[in-house]
Amino acid sequence: MPSFPLNKFKTELKLASNRLQFLQAKQQSLSAKARRDIALLLENGKLASAEIRVESIIRDDLHIEAMEIVELFCELLHARAAIIDQATELDRGLCEAVHSVIYASSRIQVKELPHIRDILGLKYGKELVKNALVNADELVNGKLLKKLSLDPPAPKLVQLYLKEIAAAYSVDWAPQDGDGDGGGSPSFGFKEPVDTATPPEALSSINSDADEADARNSKDTAADQEEGSDAGIGQLSPPPTHKTQARSTSPAAAKPVPVSAKPISASTKAASSKPKADPPSKE
Repeated sequence: MPSFPLNKFKTELKLASNRLQFLQAKQQSLSAKARRDIALLLENGKLASAEIRVESIIRDDLHIEAMEIVELFCELLHARAAIIDQATELDRGLCEAVHSVIYASSRIQVKELPHIRDILGLKYGKELVKNALVNADELVNGKLLKKLSLDPPAPKLVQLYLKEIAAAYSVDWAPQDGDGDGGGSPSFGFKEPVDTATPPEALSSINSDADEADARNSKDTAADQEEGSDAGIGQLSPPPTHKTQARSTSPAAAKPVPVSAKPISASTKAASSKPKADPPSKE
Protein backbone atom coordinates (compact mmCIF):
# COMPACT_ATOMS: atom_id res chain seq x y z
CA MET A 1 0.00 0.00 0.00
CA PRO A 2 1.53 3.36 -1.01
CA SER A 3 2.21 5.92 1.68
CA PHE A 4 -0.33 8.60 2.35
CA PRO A 5 0.67 11.91 0.63
CA LEU A 6 0.01 14.13 3.62
CA ASN A 7 1.48 17.35 2.25
CA LYS A 8 -0.30 17.04 -1.07
CA PHE A 9 -3.53 16.21 0.73
CA LYS A 10 -3.31 19.35 2.87
CA THR A 11 -2.38 21.47 -0.14
CA GLU A 12 -5.33 20.23 -2.16
CA LEU A 13 -7.69 20.84 0.75
CA LYS A 14 -6.40 24.40 1.17
CA LEU A 15 -6.71 25.14 -2.54
CA ALA A 16 -10.21 23.67 -2.61
CA SER A 17 -11.31 25.88 0.31
CA ASN A 18 -9.98 29.02 -1.38
CA ARG A 19 -11.58 28.14 -4.71
CA LEU A 20 -14.91 27.40 -3.04
CA GLN A 21 -14.84 30.81 -1.36
CA PHE A 22 -14.11 32.51 -4.68
CA LEU A 23 -16.90 30.64 -6.48
CA GLN A 24 -19.38 31.56 -3.75
CA ALA A 25 -18.59 35.27 -4.07
CA LYS A 26 -18.76 35.10 -7.87
CA GLN A 27 -22.08 33.27 -7.86
CA GLN A 28 -23.56 35.71 -5.35
CA SER A 29 -22.63 38.62 -7.60
CA LEU A 30 -24.28 36.99 -10.60
CA SER A 31 -27.32 36.14 -8.51
CA ALA A 32 -27.73 39.78 -7.47
CA LYS A 33 -27.81 40.88 -11.12
CA ALA A 34 -30.32 38.16 -11.95
CA ARG A 35 -32.53 39.37 -9.11
CA ARG A 36 -32.61 42.87 -10.59
CA ASP A 37 -33.67 41.40 -13.94
CA ILE A 38 -36.47 39.45 -12.27
CA ALA A 39 -37.66 42.60 -10.51
CA LEU A 40 -37.97 44.30 -13.91
CA LEU A 41 -39.97 41.33 -15.22
CA LEU A 42 -42.35 41.58 -12.28
CA GLU A 43 -42.70 45.32 -12.79
CA ASN A 44 -43.60 44.74 -16.44
CA GLY A 45 -46.12 42.04 -15.56
CA LYS A 46 -44.15 39.13 -17.09
CA LEU A 47 -44.87 36.66 -14.30
CA ALA A 48 -44.23 33.43 -16.23
CA SER A 49 -40.75 34.57 -17.30
CA ALA A 50 -39.97 35.74 -13.77
CA GLU A 51 -40.96 32.36 -12.32
CA ILE A 52 -38.69 30.49 -14.74
CA ARG A 53 -35.78 32.83 -14.03
CA VAL A 54 -36.24 32.64 -10.28
CA GLU A 55 -36.06 28.85 -10.42
CA SER A 56 -32.50 29.21 -11.70
CA ILE A 57 -31.69 31.63 -8.88
CA ILE A 58 -33.00 29.15 -6.32
CA ARG A 59 -30.72 26.45 -7.71
CA ASP A 60 -27.78 28.85 -7.63
CA ASP A 61 -28.49 29.77 -4.00
CA LEU A 62 -28.68 26.11 -3.04
CA HIS A 63 -25.42 25.48 -4.89
CA ILE A 64 -23.75 28.32 -2.99
CA GLU A 65 -24.90 26.86 0.32
CA ALA A 66 -23.67 23.42 -0.75
CA MET A 67 -20.24 24.87 -1.54
CA GLU A 68 -20.18 26.47 1.89
CA ILE A 69 -20.85 23.08 3.53
CA VAL A 70 -18.11 21.39 1.47
CA GLU A 71 -15.72 24.21 2.36
CA LEU A 72 -16.30 23.54 6.06
CA PHE A 73 -15.65 19.83 5.57
CA CYS A 74 -12.43 20.60 3.68
CA GLU A 75 -11.27 22.78 6.55
CA LEU A 76 -12.13 19.98 8.99
CA LEU A 77 -10.13 17.42 7.00
CA HIS A 78 -7.23 19.87 6.74
CA ALA A 79 -7.22 20.32 10.51
CA ARG A 80 -7.26 16.55 11.11
CA ALA A 81 -4.96 15.51 8.28
CA ALA A 82 -2.41 14.17 10.75
CA ILE A 83 -5.03 11.87 12.31
CA ILE A 84 -5.99 10.59 8.85
CA ASP A 85 -2.34 9.91 8.10
CA GLN A 86 -1.72 7.95 11.28
CA ALA A 87 -4.99 5.99 11.52
CA THR A 88 -5.41 2.77 9.60
CA GLU A 89 -9.20 2.96 9.52
CA LEU A 90 -11.58 5.82 8.97
CA ASP A 91 -12.29 7.65 12.20
CA ARG A 92 -16.00 7.71 13.11
CA GLY A 93 -15.85 11.45 13.67
CA LEU A 94 -14.63 11.96 10.10
CA CYS A 95 -17.03 9.62 8.30
CA GLU A 96 -19.51 12.37 7.38
CA ALA A 97 -16.79 14.76 6.19
CA VAL A 98 -15.02 12.14 4.04
CA HIS A 99 -18.22 10.81 2.45
CA SER A 100 -19.60 14.32 1.87
CA VAL A 101 -16.45 15.59 0.14
CA ILE A 102 -16.32 12.51 -2.09
CA TYR A 103 -20.04 12.85 -2.89
CA ALA A 104 -19.60 16.54 -3.82
CA SER A 105 -16.53 15.90 -5.98
CA SER A 106 -18.73 14.81 -8.90
CA ARG A 107 -21.38 17.51 -8.38
CA ILE A 108 -19.42 20.71 -7.68
CA GLN A 109 -17.06 21.98 -10.37
CA VAL A 110 -13.91 22.43 -8.29
CA LYS A 111 -10.90 20.72 -9.82
CA GLU A 112 -9.23 20.05 -6.45
CA LEU A 113 -12.12 17.91 -5.20
CA PRO A 114 -11.41 14.95 -7.57
CA HIS A 115 -7.77 15.07 -6.44
CA ILE A 116 -8.88 14.88 -2.81
CA ARG A 117 -11.20 12.00 -3.69
CA ASP A 118 -8.35 10.05 -5.29
CA ILE A 119 -6.11 10.57 -2.24
CA LEU A 120 -8.89 9.35 0.08
CA GLY A 121 -9.34 6.36 -2.23
CA LEU A 122 -5.67 5.48 -1.74
CA LYS A 123 -6.14 5.66 2.02
CA TYR A 124 -9.50 3.91 2.49
CA GLY A 125 -9.98 1.93 -0.72
CA LYS A 126 -11.96 2.30 -3.93
CA GLU A 127 -15.01 0.58 -2.47
CA LEU A 128 -15.52 3.39 0.03
CA VAL A 129 -15.22 5.95 -2.76
CA LYS A 130 -17.72 4.06 -4.90
CA ASN A 131 -20.27 3.89 -2.06
CA ALA A 132 -19.75 7.53 -1.11
CA LEU A 133 -20.39 8.76 -4.66
CA VAL A 134 -23.94 7.34 -4.56
CA ASN A 135 -24.41 7.65 -0.79
CA ALA A 136 -24.90 3.91 -0.50
CA ASP A 137 -23.98 3.94 3.20
CA GLU A 138 -26.15 7.05 3.87
CA LEU A 139 -23.29 8.87 5.56
CA VAL A 140 -23.39 12.02 3.42
CA ASN A 141 -24.56 15.18 5.19
CA GLY A 142 -28.35 15.50 4.92
CA LYS A 143 -28.33 19.23 4.17
CA LEU A 144 -25.76 18.71 1.45
CA LEU A 145 -27.96 16.05 -0.16
CA LYS A 146 -30.93 18.42 -0.28
CA LYS A 147 -28.95 21.35 -1.65
CA LEU A 148 -27.38 19.26 -4.40
CA SER A 149 -30.66 17.63 -5.32
CA LEU A 150 -31.83 17.95 -8.93
CA ASP A 151 -35.51 18.17 -8.01
CA PRO A 152 -37.25 21.38 -9.12
CA PRO A 153 -38.01 23.85 -6.34
CA ALA A 154 -41.45 23.81 -4.77
CA PRO A 155 -43.97 26.35 -6.15
CA LYS A 156 -44.33 27.90 -2.70
CA LEU A 157 -40.59 28.51 -2.58
CA VAL A 158 -40.76 30.13 -6.02
CA GLN A 159 -43.53 32.47 -4.86
CA LEU A 160 -41.59 33.28 -1.70
CA TYR A 161 -38.50 34.21 -3.74
CA LEU A 162 -40.58 36.42 -6.04
CA LYS A 163 -42.15 38.13 -3.05
CA GLU A 164 -38.77 38.82 -1.45
CA ILE A 165 -37.30 40.12 -4.71
CA ALA A 166 -40.29 42.42 -5.25
CA ALA A 167 -39.95 43.78 -1.72
CA ALA A 168 -36.18 44.28 -2.07
CA TYR A 169 -36.56 46.34 -5.26
CA SER A 170 -39.81 48.13 -4.23
CA VAL A 171 -41.98 46.47 -6.86
CA ASP A 172 -45.72 46.48 -6.19
CA TRP A 173 -46.39 42.76 -6.54
CA ALA A 174 -48.00 40.08 -4.38
CA PRO A 175 -48.06 36.29 -4.89
CA GLN A 176 -51.15 34.85 -6.53
CA ASP A 177 -53.51 32.78 -4.41
CA GLY A 178 -53.52 29.10 -5.30
CA ASP A 179 -53.04 25.60 -4.03
CA GLY A 180 -49.38 25.55 -5.11
CA ASP A 181 -49.34 21.93 -6.31
CA GLY A 182 -49.04 22.78 -10.00
CA GLY A 183 -51.70 20.25 -10.98
CA GLY A 184 -49.08 18.06 -12.70
CA SER A 185 -48.82 20.46 -15.64
CA PRO A 186 -45.59 20.48 -17.72
CA SER A 187 -44.99 24.10 -16.71
CA PHE A 188 -43.58 22.99 -13.35
CA GLY A 189 -46.62 24.29 -11.54
CA PHE A 190 -46.34 27.86 -12.84
CA LYS A 191 -49.80 29.32 -13.23
CA GLU A 192 -50.73 32.46 -15.08
CA PRO A 193 -52.66 34.94 -12.93
CA VAL A 194 -56.40 34.37 -13.19
CA ASP A 195 -58.39 37.41 -14.20
CA THR A 196 -61.21 37.54 -11.67
CA ALA A 197 -62.50 40.95 -12.82
CA THR A 198 -66.06 41.41 -14.08
CA PRO A 199 -66.44 40.65 -17.82
CA PRO A 200 -66.83 43.65 -20.15
CA GLU A 201 -70.40 42.64 -21.08
CA ALA A 202 -71.47 42.63 -17.47
CA LEU A 203 -69.70 45.92 -16.85
CA SER A 204 -71.53 47.59 -19.77
CA SER A 205 -74.93 46.38 -18.54
CA ILE A 206 -74.15 47.46 -14.98
CA ASN A 207 -73.01 50.88 -16.15
CA SER A 208 -76.12 51.39 -18.33
CA ASP A 209 -78.42 50.43 -15.44
CA ALA A 210 -76.55 52.78 -13.14
CA ASP A 211 -76.85 55.64 -15.66
CA GLU A 212 -80.61 55.11 -16.01
CA ALA A 213 -81.04 55.05 -12.24
CA ASP A 214 -79.03 58.26 -11.88
CA ALA A 215 -81.14 59.95 -14.59
CA ARG A 216 -84.40 58.95 -12.86
CA ASN A 217 -83.12 60.16 -9.51
CA SER A 218 -82.06 63.50 -10.97
CA LYS A 219 -85.49 63.99 -12.62
CA ASP A 220 -87.32 63.15 -9.38
CA THR A 221 -85.10 65.51 -7.44
CA ALA A 222 -85.73 68.36 -9.91
CA ALA A 223 -89.51 67.78 -9.79
CA ASP A 224 -89.52 67.79 -5.99
CA GLN A 225 -87.58 71.04 -5.95
CA GLU A 226 -90.06 72.70 -8.38
CA GLU A 227 -93.09 71.60 -6.33
CA GLY A 228 -91.48 72.76 -3.14
CA SER A 229 -90.64 76.15 -4.62
CA ASP A 230 -94.19 76.68 -5.98
CA ALA A 231 -95.87 75.64 -2.77
CA GLY A 232 -93.63 77.67 -0.50
CA ILE A 233 -93.60 81.01 -2.30
CA GLY A 234 -96.53 82.41 -0.31
CA GLN A 235 -95.33 81.07 2.96
CA LEU A 236 -91.77 82.19 2.55
CA SER A 237 -92.63 85.80 1.51
CA PRO A 238 -93.41 87.90 4.64
CA PRO A 239 -96.63 89.99 4.69
CA PRO A 240 -96.41 93.70 3.99
CA THR A 241 -97.46 94.57 7.55
CA HIS A 242 -94.41 92.87 8.91
CA LYS A 243 -92.18 94.91 6.64
CA THR A 244 -93.97 98.12 7.75
CA GLN A 245 -93.56 97.19 11.39
CA ALA A 246 -89.95 96.36 10.81
CA ARG A 247 -89.36 99.73 9.19
CA SER A 248 -91.21 101.58 11.97
CA THR A 249 -89.21 99.91 14.72
CA SER A 250 -85.88 100.74 13.20
CA PRO A 251 -84.10 103.73 14.80
CA ALA A 252 -83.54 105.48 11.51
CA ALA A 253 -87.21 105.31 10.51
CA ALA A 254 -88.69 106.40 13.91
CA LYS A 255 -90.84 109.56 13.69
CA PRO A 256 -91.06 112.21 16.47
CA VAL A 257 -94.27 112.35 18.51
CA PRO A 258 -96.36 115.51 17.70
CA VAL A 259 -96.38 118.15 20.50
CA SER A 260 -99.20 120.59 21.15
CA ALA A 261 -98.51 124.14 19.95
CA LYS A 262 -100.09 125.88 23.05
CA PRO A 263 -98.47 125.35 26.38
CA ILE A 264 -100.78 124.69 29.34
CA SER A 265 -100.89 127.61 31.83
CA ALA A 266 -100.56 127.27 35.59
CA SER A 267 -104.11 128.63 36.23
CA THR A 268 -105.54 126.14 33.92
CA LYS A 269 -103.69 123.37 35.75
CA ALA A 270 -105.01 124.68 39.10
CA ALA A 271 -108.58 124.95 37.87
CA SER A 272 -108.48 121.50 36.53
CA SER A 273 -107.09 120.21 39.79
CA LYS A 274 -109.61 122.10 42.08
CA PRO A 275 -112.59 119.97 43.16
CA LYS A 276 -115.98 121.00 41.91
CA ALA A 277 -118.55 122.46 44.40
CA ASP A 278 -121.86 120.73 44.99
CA PRO A 279 -124.82 122.51 43.41
CA PRO A 280 -127.19 124.40 45.93
CA SER A 281 -130.23 122.53 47.06
CA LYS A 282 -133.64 123.85 46.20
CA GLU A 283 -135.66 124.13 49.44
